[in-house]
Amino acid sequence: MLMMLDDDPITPEESPDETAEAAAAAPDVAAPSAGAQAQWYAVRVQSNKEDSVKRNMERRIELRGLQRKVSQLVVPTEKVAEIKNGKKRTRQVKTYPGYVLIEMFMDDETWAFVRETPGVGDFVGGTSGSHQKPFPLLEEEVNKIFGVEVLGTEAPKIKIDFGMGDKVKIREGPFENFEGVVEEINEQKGTVRVVVTIFGRATPVELQYWQVAPI
Repeated sequence: MLMMLDDDPITPEESPDETAEAAAAAPDVAAPSAGAQAQWYAVRVQSNKEDSVKRNMERRIELRGLQRKVSQLVVPTEKVAEIKNGKKRTRQVKTYPGYVLIEMFMDDETWAFVRETPGVGDFVGGTSGSHQKPFPLLEEEVNKIFGVEVLGTEAPKIKIDFGMGDKVKIREGPFENFEGVVEEINEQKGTVRVVVTIFGRATPVELQYWQVAPI
């Protein structure tokens, strides 16, 4: 499970001059040792800086010639369907704000490289200032994080702005402008059952979640 670490000083991104100096001074990189296996690690970064830290690290990997040791950088996201201004839309949201995931061969070189990247706090599962390398993410954690992206079997998650018992108004369809109370929500199907009063009788009506809005 991802755990929060104590705050560490986080530095700004490298300047173009620093990047050029790093490229000029880049040493020859040894290939991963025989039998070594790339594993997933999580590093803590500033919230809302995940993408910029990822881009910065990708540039540094290329300049240092570490592509054989650091294979993937990911800012985990998921699709969320929602209604905004009366329109249905799907957007990407970060599932683990404040973290970047790295698939890499862990050795002294890559360990130091990641920790020295501007914007990175430290590894999850590591101790600031410690000489002990961090533990990789567990297989079940990786499967949970990448379940949607890797397997592609799950539909976008639905963001519903109302709950059971809430009063809502029907936006469209045969019962447009009727008001009722939410009796049931089926997130898998994206449907809701609303009890409306028709000719003085309480009648349950099944609708798509985007056809109703909270009052």
